[in-house]
Amino acid sequence: MVNFVSVCSKATVNKMEPNYFGSMDIHSRLSFAPLVDAWAKTATEGRPGTRKLYQNLLDRIKRHPELLEPIEDISLLKEHEEWVDMLMATLFPVTYSDQEDIYGVGIPFGHEVIYSSSRFRELFLDESGSLNRIPEEIANQHLQIEKCASAYKMILSQLYGHKIDGTITSILKVPNPETGLVNYYELDLDTTFIKVRPMGDLPDITGFDQCCNMADILHHEKLLNAFPLNRFRFEGITIVRIKNVTHREVINSIKNILLEQHDFGDTEVFYQLEKQIQTLIGIHNVRMGITPFFRVNDHQLVVEQFTHHSLLLKSVNNHAGEDSICKVFQELFKETDQPLLLSAIDDVWLNRYPLLQGIADQGYKSAAFFPLKSNGKLIGVLTLVHEEADKLQHQHLAEAMESIPLFVLAMEKAAETLDNEVDKVIKQHFTAVQNSVEWKFTEAALQFIAAKAKGAKAKIEPIVFEHVFPLYGAIDIRNSSIERNNAIQLDLLEQLKQAGEVVRLAQAKTKMPLLEEVAYRIEKYSYNVSNILFSGDEVLIDHFLRNEVVELFEHLRVLLPEIATAVEAYFKQIDPSIRLRVHHRHDFEESITLINQELSRFIDTEQEIAQRIYPHYFERFVTDGVDFNMYIGQSITPDKPFDTFYLKNLKMWQITTLTKAAQLAHQLQLRMSNPLKTTQRILAHSIPISISFRTAERKFDVDGAYNIRYEIIKKRIDKVHVKGSNERLTQPGKLAIVFSQSKEAAEYLDYIEFLQNQRLLLHDLEQLELEELQGVVGLKALRVSINMDTEDKPLKDGQPEVIEIAQN
Repeated sequence: MVNFVSVCSKATVNKMEPNYFGSMDIHSRLSFAPLVDAWAKTATEGRPGTRKLYQNLLDRIKRHPELLEPIEDISLLKEHEEWVDMLMATLFPVTYSDQEDIYGVGIPFGHEVIYSSSRFRELFLDESGSLNRIPEEIANQHLQIEKCASAYKMILSQLYGHKIDGTITSILKVPNPETGLVNYYELDLDTTFIKVRPMGDLPDITGFDQCCNMADILHHEKLLNAFPLNRFRFEGITIVRIKNVTHREVINSIKNILLEQHDFGDTEVFYQLEKQIQTLIGIHNVRMGITPFFRVNDHQLVVEQFTHHSLLLKSVNNHAGEDSICKVFQELFKETDQPLLLSAIDDVWLNRYPLLQGIADQGYKSAAFFPLKSNGKLIGVLTLVHEEADKLQHQHLAEAMESIPLFVLAMEKAAETLDNEVDKVIKQHFTAVQNSVEWKFTEAALQFIAAKAKGAKAKIEPIVFEHVFPLYGAIDIRNSSIERNNAIQLDLLEQLKQAGEVVRLAQAKTKMPLLEEVAYRIEKYSYNVSNILFSGDEVLIDHFLRNEVVELFEHLRVLLPEIATAVEAYFKQIDPSIRLRVHHRHDFEESITLINQELSRFIDTEQEIAQRIYPHYFERFVTDGVDFNMYIGQSITPDKPFDTFYLKNLKMWQITTLTKAAQLAHQLQLRMSNPLKTTQRILAHSIPISISFRTAERKFDVDGAYNIRYEIIKKRIDKVHVKGSNERLTQPGKLAIVFSQSKEAAEYLDYIEFLQNQRLLLHDLEQLELEELQGVVGLKALRVSINMDTEDKPLKDGQPEVIEIAQN
């Protein structure tokens, strides 16, 4: 049963008693008249059955005129409790559950609740009906300002006929009495049944026509001065609807913590994450552990700075044990991405997996292990444990699963940091501020300086741009790692061959057992390098050539003057600083540098043109190729009206620039000692996102739980395969456009047709389905060849040819 709540210790509610919000007061009175007026409208305009129902209610309530007037004596509600129930029943239909849904009705802009569901009473009211369980957030200044904005919204809309967009919602943190953990609730205040009455003449509205949403009201200081709220009275009821949003808020918190963390092993960061996981699954005292399995140069590496909080490695103090645990979990999660639940760690499990003994020795009797995979490879394990057996169950694992992609992204970030220290430094110290967003940084800096001058605790305000459209493009050097290894192999083979020739000349002049041993090793190493060059062999051969061979040849040059010329020729072919031959490596690096420099210069030049289309944020990254991100939207350029016309222009710029960049890379092959090929890709994403500036990393990144999907897809399409085959989507000489919605494909098809007409693209368009990626399904792609022959050729008649590849 829904509870009727008496909230006042006094018998009456004084009609002139104000509810204070900061220095502003609001006069409010309880009244059912606005609700009854809505009945009357429905009785006149509704469907036949609805009209009959509400007309009957109107006829009956008119027999109680005291309920149609503003109510000052709260005891009147007790006398008409049945009628109050009927009134409230029209607000909360039978689809609302008294035991599960959280709702209530109160006096406008006050804390007095006159009616509530049982769940509302349980969470927020004491036995007398007072709101003594509401946390401080409900009365803080921010919420008070929002309520004032709601009051002004009603004044402008009801008394002046202005349409004001926006609603009032707030997030409350409420301790769970059973678990002691914090639950999050979203508070929605519905002011539909509140009427505004002026207390005197209406103020002049001139000059306030520009207010069209809640944000305008909150920042319109003249409005606040010209419309004192104490000149108005608010009569009616406020409908309060509250929704448990703990899961959503915790996922957001985990994402924000992981995006902003410096060190994945940082103790403070770790305990924040552990607390959020406890809240997410609803179990207090559950403990969390994270064990990373990083690979550097294809070797497993356990880095101490990242394993402080690994429950699996806590009792292991040697590399053999660490490698053993890694291999066990690699095998365990080889064919599955699902977590492993051990509700009770018993002898059966300990015999099957002896490594669990370390968990049991720490006093834990229940455990769950979540695989953290990147591109199908295990990069870590997240562990949850509890001291009670059977405490962890499958429903708890299901609650935690949504957070796993966030931990994967964090692990990828940590691995990338470890693998490329230079890239880490660039990201951490990125300081360039583009003209398109400089104004935002200037505003934040001025606010910081002003606050600091006043002696306040100054803090830079967050730099956030909402509702921006992302554009991503990349041109990568195909098989750059393989080409780099090939260059190393060729250099080593040529150096070993020349060293062998010198040794054979020496053997013809003198008999030395050492020469035979060196000749044998040269032959053995040449064989090894000719096949597969392992990193361990490379280190061994490098040491051999840089030390033993050099020392031997220095001795032979003195001992056998007749071969001194051959020795000198050998030394001329190697780099004196590292004592190795690097001709092919030098050619490869020169080719990489040439491509990167020319493509970067070309894209930067084209970007100047793009900025003239519509100012936007642009960032470019150079590794083995060039990729770029663009963000465009009204929030970045507030002084120039935004239109999708500009977005389409920049998409046209995106595909044209990438096509011409591929042609440029193809032409550069003539200038390369080691010709390299490139692949081109675009990610089509039509849904706007939010980006925020990460102060710790000096860069912009996506913001919001849903937006993280965009980053996941962008990271994983590099090596994606065509569905049902081993063929990589990206191919040399082709442009690939990845999309998930048909309207995105339709838009880019128009651009492709235009570029085919311009002889930039060929008429071999393919429409492809892509393999499923971890956390991403349903991706498709367009792929078309780029015309590398820039000479004019006659166009084909008719529409462009489309090759459709069907998937079984």
